[in-house]
Amino acid sequence: MSAHPIGSEIPGPRGYPLVGVIPSLARDPFGYLIGAARDYGGLVRLRFGPATVYLVSDPAHVRHILVDNDANYWKGPILRGIKLIIGDGLFGSDGKTWQRQRRLMSPAFHRQRLTEMVGLMTDVVKTATERWNDRIAQKTPVDLLEEMVPINIDIVLRTLFGTSIDYSYSAKLRAASDVIFHHSEKLVFSFFLPMRIPRPGHRRFTTALSVVDQSIERIIAERRNDPADRGDLLSMLLLAYDEDTGRTMDDRQVRDEVMSILMAGYESTAAALGWTWYLLSQHPDADAQLRTELDSVLGGRDPSLDDLPRLIYTRQIISESLRLYPPFPMFFRTSYEGDRLGPHHLPPGAAVILSPYVTHRLAAHWPNPEDFDPTRFAADHAAERPNEAYYPFGLGQRLCIGANLSLLEQQVIVATVAQRFDRELVSGYVLAPHYDIALRPRNGVPMMLTPR
Repeated sequence: MSAHPIGSEIPGPRGYPLVGVIPSLARDPFGYLIGAARDYGGLVRLRFGPATVYLVSDPAHVRHILVDNDANYWKGPILRGIKLIIGDGLFGSDGKTWQRQRRLMSPAFHRQRLTEMVGLMTDVVKTATERWNDRIAQKTPVDLLEEMVPINIDIVLRTLFGTSIDYSYSAKLRAASDVIFHHSEKLVFSFFLPMRIPRPGHRRFTTALSVVDQSIERIIAERRNDPADRGDLLSMLLLAYDEDTGRTMDDRQVRDEVMSILMAGYESTAAALGWTWYLLSQHPDADAQLRTELDSVLGGRDPSLDDLPRLIYTRQIISESLRLYPPFPMFFRTSYEGDRLGPHHLPPGAAVILSPYVTHRLAAHWPNPEDFDPTRFAADHAAERPNEAYYPFGLGQRLCIGANLSLLEQQVIVATVAQRFDRELVSGYVLAPHYDIALRPRNGVPMMLTPR
């Protein structure tokens, strides 16, 4: 980034009259953001119609906003539309409300508790792979992006909420979620419009939201009828009480928390796994090294808790996949007061986009950043870059509460599936990254599977 005098204007593209950069973002959001960071530096001014938004990708600025001066930033109006979905749940709250929610929910996500569930996770995966047998026998593709969804829904429901749904209903839930996520993107990029102005597809959105709401309401009602403490997240929510009023959470607040964890949890992990399967298909040497590690460590067994620390290359693959394709490629914040980022003054009330996708591809911190190279995450390379150059789950106090669960799921699922099947991407596949709040391959990841 070129030098500027203190307090100089934050640089950025002019964009189009009236609409600014919105058409460019609509065509190729992440290609455009990477180009903007390359051309203007780690802090870029972007016009969203009548609003101004600042793209932050420099690791030092990322740390300042998310860690050093995080008290000056809140989720802000960009996520106002998302609150139609998650209400006042953990991911949409701020300040003391967020602190209370986070403190209450954290024990359910402690790594020691989650690792005790490795056996449950492998059972879920093995049950899923049995559903693929007919397609394998008929030599028809298995879409490993779509198949990751019911696996992750089942794991989240079982580990955190002590329940499950059948495979057919999970497909209904996924279809509704797709509509919700697609509409969410419209809400984000039109945040400057009053919420009373309906966006295209609003009726489909409300119908889909009611489908997911009914599922969550059923889960809550069943547990209300059997309120014994099971030590999971749902028990923690239902048994919690407000220290000031002595009241427990009402069903609406419990719903908001469950919605936040369920929707963010399964979609992000399924998307991450979809990218991992795609990347392995494009890098046979890495796939071969993965199989060698699995054969050496597991020898045909299901992965256990004790095996996971020895699956070193498996974890490196997952980390590199998250670098290239973080499931949540943008985080949003708004400043309370003015702030200084390097030589620039950020005004009060500034809407900020922090993009792991862009930061993870900065050549200053990642040599050959477009290449897939799991060895970047070998222990002896850790000191080669600032910690803030890699943040697929965020940083600081607001580091994603489900990060440990997601990483554990990914390691168990990759190890279990890769040990059982050789995988080949179908001929003629065209990669098309698609952003609907989460980043995933638009065309799925259809593969021909061969039992090993």
